[in-house]
Amino acid sequence: MAKQSKSAMGGYGSSILAWMLLVGTLTAAAIVPALADTPQKGGTLVVGRVADIDTFDPYNTQDDPSIFTELTVFERLVRLADDGRGIAPELATSWKISSDGLTADFTLRQGVKFSDGTPLTAEDVVFSLNRAVDQKSSWGFLFSPVKSVSKVDDKTVRIEMSEPFAPLLTALSTFAASIYSKSNFEKWGDQAGNHPLGTGAFALKSWSRGQEVVLVRNPYYWQEGKPYLDSVVFRDVGDDNARMVQLASGDLNLIANVSTTQVNQITTGGGVVYRVPGTMIGFIELNHKVTPLGDRNARCALAYAIDRESIAKVVYMGFAAPALSLMPSATLYYDPNTDPIKYDLDKAKAALSKSTVPNGFTVNVNVRNGTATDLAVAQIWAAALAKIGITLNIQQIEATTAQQLVNSEQYAIDISTWTNDTPDPDELMGVTQDYQSQDADHSNYHSDEARNLVMAARKEMDPAKRQALYSQLQRLVNTDCSYFYTANEDRIFAAQPAVQGFAPNSQGKYNFENVWLKQ
Repeated sequence: MAKQSKSAMGGYGSSILAWMLLVGTLTAAAIVPALADTPQKGGTLVVGRVADIDTFDPYNTQDDPSIFTELTVFERLVRLADDGRGIAPELATSWKISSDGLTADFTLRQGVKFSDGTPLTAEDVVFSLNRAVDQKSSWGFLFSPVKSVSKVDDKTVRIEMSEPFAPLLTALSTFAASIYSKSNFEKWGDQAGNHPLGTGAFALKSWSRGQEVVLVRNPYYWQEGKPYLDSVVFRDVGDDNARMVQLASGDLNLIANVSTTQVNQITTGGGVVYRVPGTMIGFIELNHKVTPLGDRNARCALAYAIDRESIAKVVYMGFAAPALSLMPSATLYYDPNTDPIKYDLDKAKAALSKSTVPNGFTVNVNVRNGTATDLAVAQIWAAALAKIGITLNIQQIEATTAQQLVNSEQYAIDISTWTNDTPDPDELMGVTQDYQSQDADHSNYHSDEARNLVMAARKEMDPAKRQALYSQLQRLVNTDCSYFYTANEDRIFAAQPAVQGFAPNSQGKYNFENVWLKQ
């Protein structure tokens, strides 16, 4: 964790000291906010998060800040239900999937308008979804069996597939399937990612890159009486401690990416903590083109040196469990009995001795600056690797820059987290195991066996058979040491007591149409 200087704390008075006081023992007990009263209108919610967004264009989006912001500005045909596992209506009020699984018709909600007052049309839906399913887009693989999206009539849109597509509805609930204005997109062209126009509860007012994004209430929002807030400001505060300090002082109303070491500090000072168990996992990605990471034995030496038990206990202080699969434990078809990689320095040494670098090697690992948990993971890992002759060179890099280095494949190892956007594993396994999708998430991992399993599971409608395929795929990840996992993490948010109605789902996603500030 980065240290906070005295000068940064000056002027906040006794209230900030209460927030910074460490007392008691941190436990993993669920922390829930108090029940809300009748919603009140007005006010600005100021949210502190690690980094700025990259774009408002779902076609190219690859970072969490952009995803979460798009979920606030845009809507989709369907959304995840409140339980985080089912599907509920959004811009579609109903849908019908043919018995052969090849056609799906969606009935559009009537009377919906974009934030500029223009009506949502079937043409807008068709345009948006045709971009989403484009296999050249960042997330086109999510919709690979979709062969066409077309207008049936003004109230109906049809999706046709080349083969049965088990995760269709969950894929349509993701940010990648966001619906936006066709005419606005065509107006702005390659600058459309800076000028979003959606039907969500809020609309873009301004974007000061590297500083903040300001959203204002959509006056034409279809949910009567909502949103309650006048505006939402996403402020970039890269350091964990700085976000907590600003929450305590009142400069921020809500913060994301709360470190587990901060929970007692926040609750002792009267703050509200939201703990969301779900589909987030500690995720370590390797660029297989970087020597010696293309060598399976070298990778396995690295993998067996990750002390997941210590990471869960020391770094996450009970707010995480040691991971036993690349798939988060709350994901459908998760199987912890697929020969998971566990901490074993003897196995790490044996793997290293069989590799092309038996005497050890030095490799760089990128950690997002200001993220205390990822830095601690890297330090624990580095200490273990040093015992077998491998040097892990830790580089702390600004979060947006770190993601850009991954996207451009100018990295060796990157430590971050993965949150599945749906309860279905197709997204995670598709992006990591399908080498035709951005070179397997810019890892350059190439396995025909893995890709074939992804494709088979995607079209398999029988849950038992899908389970068998995903179990086989999880075992292959462990055998190849293609990606590493550390811990199944809780996603933690914190807010001032005045914040009401904030309810992130099991994927850690949030929107603000139901949020209000208690006066």
